[in-house]
Amino acid sequence: MVDVIDKALGEDADIIALRNRRETLKAKTQASYEAALTPKDPGNFSYAMRAALAARMCAHWKAGELEAHYRDLLKSYGETAFDAIPDPAFRARDSDPKVDAILNRVDTVTLSPKEATRDDVEKLYAVGLDDRDIVTLASLTAFVNYQILVVAGLKMLRDH
Repeated sequence: MVDVIDKALGEDADIIALRNRRETLKAKTQASYEAALTPKDPGNFSYAMRAALAARMCAHWKAGELEAHYRDLLKSYGETAFDAIPDPAFRARDSDPKVDAILNRVDTVTLSPKEATRDDVEKLYAVGLDDRDIVTLASLTAFVNYQILVVAGLKMLRDH
């Protein structure tokens, strides 16, 4: 499988060489990607939903290469972001309370993590998510935000 961070960084030999010096970290990061986005049992978060949420987080950070990767992944499942979840700039009039609670939690943790509260988690329970679902959502959100920051940091090294 193609390393997603290498793909997002492009063909910069120096940055790729730098990442390869930390082969264990690189491999564990890619394994975390696979666990977060394509686990053997996706539970109540389909692969498409996971890809759509990841694309949304990337859009918030303006992480274009990663967002494109996740949108391509979503298309490979035969769906678009609008099929799985509303686009970040769009809220449907007849929105689903479960989707709204999920998006609220993902957006809050991504954009203003200090504002994330236990109340957000209680809202997830109230719309029918269970402990496994909430851990899945937290893991996905944490991983994608980590991945975005790794790519941003490596781009800063590359560009300076």
